[in-house]
Amino acid sequence: MFTSLRRAGPGRQFGQSSVEYIVVTAFGILILIEGGDSAPVAAVVTALKDAYRGFAYAISYSSTLMVF
Repeated sequence: MFTSLRRAGPGRQFGQSSVEYIVVTAFGILILIEGGDSAPVAAVVTALKDAYRGFAYAISYSSTLMVF
């Protein structure tokens, strides 16, 4: 008769814990991304840019070197 009034079982608890994990993970990602210049993600991006800049300079400079 009333099929929507079921007892809370493991299936309902799984849905609730999934929502909690998503909220906590989203909050953690938000903390890593935001924060201006001191954010860990910004530090990684800056390090990658510096490494690529050095790599590009080395490649461009090495073609003008004479071995002999």
